Amino acid sequence: MNIQALLKEPISTRELLANLQSRLEPMKLKSAYISEHMPELARETIANAEEAYKGMIILPGTGGVREFVGNPPCWLERRHNDNEFLWQLNRMTHWQEMLEAYSLTRDDKYGRKVIEEMLDWMETVEIHEDMADYPVGYFSQCHPLRALELGIRCYKTWPLVLEHLGHTDMFTEEVLEKYLVAVYKQIKILRKVSPLLWPKADHNHFLMECLGILTTALYFPELKEAEEWKSFAIDGIERCVSAQLTEDGGQIEGCPSYHNGCMFWFGLAVVLAKRFHFQFSDRYMELLRKNMDYSIYSLRPTGKCVPIGDSYANHLAVLGAVYGYMALDDPIWLGLAANLIDYQLIVQEASKHVWRALDVKKLHDDLRALQDKQVECVKLTTFWNRTLHQAIIRSGWDSKALSFLFTCRSPVQNEHAHIDLMSFDFTALGKNMVCDPGFFCFRDDEDRRQFKSTNFHSTLLIDERDHFEYLGSWKYGPQKPGGIYNVEDRGFYQVASAYHLNYEPVVHHRHIALVDDHMLVIADQVEGLDQQDVERYFHLDFTEVEVGSDAIIATSDIANLAIYSYPSEEVNLLPGRLSDGNDVARAATRVRFHGKQSGTATYLTVLVPYKGDQRPVLDIRLTDAGCYEFNCGDSYQVIVNDKDMTIRKVN
Repeated sequence: MNIQALLKEPISTRELLANLQSRLEPMKLKSAYISEHMPELARETIANAEEAYKGMIILPGTGGVREFVGNPPCWLERRHNDNEFLWQLNRMTHWQEMLEAYSLTRDDKYGRKVIEEMLDWMETVEIHEDMADYPVGYFSQCHPLRALELGIRCYKTWPLVLEHLGHTDMFTEEVLEKYLVAVYKQIKILRKVSPLLWPKADHNHFLMECLGILTTALYFPELKEAEEWKSFAIDGIERCVSAQLTEDGGQIEGCPSYHNGCMFWFGLAVVLAKRFHFQFSDRYMELLRKNMDYSIYSLRPTGKCVPIGDSYANHLAVLGAVYGYMALDDPIWLGLAANLIDYQLIVQEASKHVWRALDVKKLHDDLRALQDKQVECVKLTTFWNRTLHQAIIRSGWDSKALSFLFTCRSPVQNEHAHIDLMSFDFTALGKNMVCDPGFFCFRDDEDRRQFKSTNFHSTLLIDERDHFEYLGSWKYGPQKPGGIYNVEDRGFYQVASAYHLNYEPVVHHRHIALVDDHMLVIADQVEGLDQQDVERYFHLDFTEVEVGSDAIIATSDIANLAIYSYPSEEVNLLPGRLSDGNDVARAATRVRFHGKQSGTATYLTVLVPYKGDQRPVLDIRLTDAGCYEFNCGDSYQVIVNDKDMTIRKVN
């Protein structure tokens, strides 16, 4: 394909290259500053680049370790029964560190390796003129031209080739022509296919695909379609903000990892707008600012995201905070994250994006200013997102605080959600106690089913059945209504209440309260039972767990947990697994209470975290229908009725 056919006006390749170079970032200045002032980042980047240069990459399916992917990579090879292996290999994320290593060292081998791989990909992956007319389902299949990969390559990795190598002898006029033709073909397909795949703009994929279209239009305004592509992409990203960011704060899919990713993608769009001199709407900026808070709310006091849905338990809140800083010129979210996350980890996570900063020195200076500084947090400790049906309640904003996230959304937004209605994640005294298991992998296998299943979450089941049917990695059966219907701060306790109808005619209500900033009280009321088994699961981040005469005791070197329950039921300790990252899991323990019931059954559970060997002594007594009393420092009365749980202190 002759590039002249792609351009608005005739222009030589030499002139086109000069125009492109005039738009590129000052990478020599950035790399000089990073080398001098961020030497640890430079060393880590070069070390990782060496592994990528040798073809050793971590990908889904490799078990969290590097694996040889070929030299050049085997772009069409699907390994480990995992589509994500092929998809993510074709995002070329490993190029980033090789390109940065080139800018840091001026060693041509890194740049030449990227150019060689790029040209090899162009030869290996055939893009035909008529592909835009293929059935839309083709662009969701397992090959390098899935729509999402088209978008990610064109906003995230391929533009870095321009930025780091565009001024060098390696990026010749011939390479530019091949690059432009390959990118043009991909965006031509994406422009047609993406709005067909995501007509409601309510998925993170559409956001990334729009970013790919926008980035290409900004780097190459000489293209005939550039203005239309730019207009379409800006409008699409604006639609994404309206469709995906909720009024209460939180991306529509309800997964903290994807929320933080969206803060990156929406923030990056603003960084591009600043750089290329255009603006997003006031409404866009307002929703972006409001939703930044969810990155902090969904952060456990121990400094990792609550991994509900397809989320990682990691420090990705820093990603949202960095792009809040870059897009909104506000360091508050970085400061709040630094209250809970070790400063070195903040710097490590933020540094992955320092090359995108328009002012590297200012970002670095502002990061250094966070060291040994406690940022006052005036945000409420009770958060309720009515769209996501999530409640996040905490005792404070320090690392030892008690905090829980409670979720109940039925029907789900999409299949990134898990089968976990009225499940919760609980952290206290610097220890993750009751944990969402995370997601482990996207493969359609037994691991995927297990991590999505109801009995791998901390909730209630009837007859050991999932809340709704699991049909595959990305498919569920029908779901009936359910959600959180009340969240209140009532002084010495903060309570959230939910229900769901997926076991009809059985109806389940759950109330969960943080009481006096030192314990959780959970009431489950189940109506319509007919000699059915009722199971309550608690997935503990403990391996040392014992069933005592009056309580379940879980112990660790950091903090311990005592679980008291009424009525007395049979208790089993079952193996559990918790996943903080792709293909990686650690041992855990699931506690199961179970018994057979008819009519209406009410269960009261009290979780008391503590330190040291002296565990609290607590005896739950039923004093009247739906009325319970127990002592835990103070005397408490718990009343469960009228779809509510009321707690009183008793003299």
